[in-house]
Amino acid sequence: MYIVYIKYSNMYTKIYQIKNALLYLVCLLFFITGCNSKLDYTIETTLNPNQIAPLTAMLNITSEVPCQATIKVLGDIPVEQSFKESSTNLNIPVLGLYANKLNKVEVTLNYDGGKQVEIIEIQTSEVPNFFPEIGINKMEKEKMEPGMHALDIHFANFGKFRSAPIIFDDNGQIRWYLDLSFHKAMVGPFQKIKNGNILVAGRNTIYEFDMIGKLVVMTKINSNYGIHHDVLELPNEDLLICVGKRDGYIEKDGKTILSDNDFMIHFDRRQSKIIKEWDLAKHLDVDRDVAIDKAQRVFGDGDWLHMNSLDFNGRDSTIIVSGRNQGLIKVTWDDKLKWIMAPKQKWGKSGRKGRGYNTKPYLLTAINKEGKPYNKDVQNGITSAKDFDFPWGPHAPYLLPNGNLIVFDNGPFRNYNNETQYSRAVEYQVDEKNKTFKQVWEYGKDRGFNLFSPIVSDVDLLPYTKNILVTSGFISPRNVHRAKIVEVSPENNKEVFEATIFFKNTNRDINNPGWGQADVLYRSERMELKF
Repeated sequence: MYIVYIKYSNMYTKIYQIKNALLYLVCLLFFITGCNSKLDYTIETTLNPNQIAPLTAMLNITSEVPCQATIKVLGDIPVEQSFKESSTNLNIPVLGLYANKLNKVEVTLNYDGGKQVEIIEIQTSEVPNFFPEIGINKMEKEKMEPGMHALDIHFANFGKFRSAPIIFDDNGQIRWYLDLSFHKAMVGPFQKIKNGNILVAGRNTIYEFDMIGKLVVMTKINSNYGIHHDVLELPNEDLLICVGKRDGYIEKDGKTILSDNDFMIHFDRRQSKIIKEWDLAKHLDVDRDVAIDKAQRVFGDGDWLHMNSLDFNGRDSTIIVSGRNQGLIKVTWDDKLKWIMAPKQKWGKSGRKGRGYNTKPYLLTAINKEGKPYNKDVQNGITSAKDFDFPWGPHAPYLLPNGNLIVFDNGPFRNYNNETQYSRAVEYQVDEKNKTFKQVWEYGKDRGFNLFSPIVSDVDLLPYTKNILVTSGFISPRNVHRAKIVEVSPENNKEVFEATIFFKNTNRDINNPGWGQADVLYRSERMELKF
């Protein structure tokens, strides 16, 4: 007599007194054909579960046996993601729904013994009417970095920005956005951090959301500081932040003035507190007045530096700082100045009262490809060489793996005038020992006004292709107010992707131009749309 256990659809059946092989096979066939092979499950759908991510949904899947889920939003450009968790009760996020459409979403449930596939439908609403139109100008998919296109975008709102980061696909279709209007002011920069969450910051608040808009962490910083322009995640997941300080005063032209955007802080995320501070005025000449400085001040005489972005060098624990009104500098973690990259005009003593050390020895000298210094007019920024120029009103310095530095050279008041208008991405090689630097690559100069953005903007190295992503975020509305995103191969300076973001400036007062009265694209990133 045999005792046989047959495992079928996660149930064991015991068969007694089988005396021969033929009877065994008959019984086996009976159980295979007689049992119900269909998985018993239910799917409940909640669109926009956290009320700020309208093109997302949450699926609650209950089943009789543990399952794993794979989700695919169907369409011209599908969005698919598999989840490792196996359970009888799954909460599965859906990203990448099309706006204003009855979306078809393929749900695949894998379980021990088989799989079940079902198509569910999710209806979405239109995107807000103030969102931009997106045009795809060029696309060579086989040469592009994988991923979709993320916009750190902020919309005119009658003098106060309304922030709503967007991700769009290769067809220019918006597939995700986060409505941050609850903050009632500009909040950013928008970035995905190492844990997969989204990080943005207001003046005194740091927010961390997951990709379906759930608030994971909200932290208030010391109200004596005001976050401005950049929040950088460090290798240990702490934050390095550009700030202004309520009690940060400078002496300028014989007057005591409240300054802004001239401190950095190290914020410990685990302890939710500031543990270190850098005073950039300690290292620079706050009284340095040149034409570009005067023309670019956004927030009055105290805006002498206008720090807008940072990058951290883990190899020597140093920080690259971009000051829109003064140039690029490098400081150490223990608060020592290494160099200044800027035209050599009018540099004097450092310090908030101008009583510090002489800044001139820290100025880098520009050299050509043969290692020879350019003439005095080039060093002072009065003229540009054919193969070299300083970064004017720079943004978004980025350290490359080879140690070189790329930056977005906005170009306002280039050579201390407003006649030559172009922006570019540019790469520099710095020789710290000899205090020299040279230009080794550039893109965008020959595009002139069509890529010229006097403010904001971004440049990034794309890790897989080694292409450069260039964002010109505020192309002046001489004809059509817009922004450009260009992915370019640095080997031949050929564009492999280009998109135009056509701003609408819907909520503005045309009689009162200025801050918060025009749409602006601060930065862009190539980003995978996944949870």
